[in-house]
Amino acid sequence: MKKLLLTTFVLFSGLGILFAGDGCADYASVKDKDLSKTTQEIVLTSNNLQLLKYSDHNGTTRFTIQDLDGTVVAEDMSRLELRIDFPEIEKKFES
Repeated sequence: MKKLLLTTFVLFSGLGILFAGDGCADYASVKDKDLSKTTQEIVLTSNNLQLLKYSDHNGTTRFTIQDLDGTVVAEDMSRLELRIDFPEIEKKFES
């Protein structure tokens, strides 16, 4: 009786795996390199805020703003987003 139950369990488990297949094959994989950023460098400190500059995995320059305590105020911003959201910081960065 135990052999029959064990055989049935193994059979149905094998069939389940066979029919289910590799469900993740159609999804894009995310590699560690894709998520990594280059080292952030502080390019400006003003009004208790720091402007950090880095390049993403596509080579695009991105900006993060954090306060002096390290709390992130805004992150992953393009130059245009920086200009719109923080015009006073962007003006100081330009000069």
